[in-house]
Amino acid sequence: MRRLLRSLARDERGTSLIEFGFLAPFLAFLTMGVIDLSRGLAERFALQQAVNNSLELVQARPAVAGADATDLDYTFVKDEAVRAAGVEPGQVTMTRWLECDGVPQPRITDTCDSDEDTARYLRIRIVKDFQGQFYFDSIAMAASGALRTQ
Repeated sequence: MRRLLRSLARDERGTSLIEFGFLAPFLAFLTMGVIDLSRGLAERFALQQAVNNSLELVQARPAVAGADATDLDYTFVKDEAVRAAGVEPGQVTMTRWLECDGVPQPRITDTCDSDEDTARYLRIRIVKDFQGQFYFDSIAMAASGALRTQ
């Protein structure tokens, strides 16, 4: 019996398998984390691309004009952002603002004095929840971009 115990104590076959068994769960969690991180980054990149494509549409297609520059209709930009990102309309916000000499004005319908630099801007923001494959909670991610329209 002692001889058998001594031979088992000296036998090193299979130790690498046992060590791998200790490391396997850590390696599996690490791999799953890298996969979720990669998917999340790809989703965030796709959101930013949707914002960029929507803002490019402003440059490629003129806005539906009303009476003057304060009346321009940019709803087609929001519609494009909703379509490109594959989200609900409530997840896309479109903000317009006016700056006179770099100072934001309270209303988009205001006008600047003739000696002031007039600048109108349009911002698109998309918010979307990301649900990882291995992560149980959803993570809110957002992408936004702005463009000077005048």
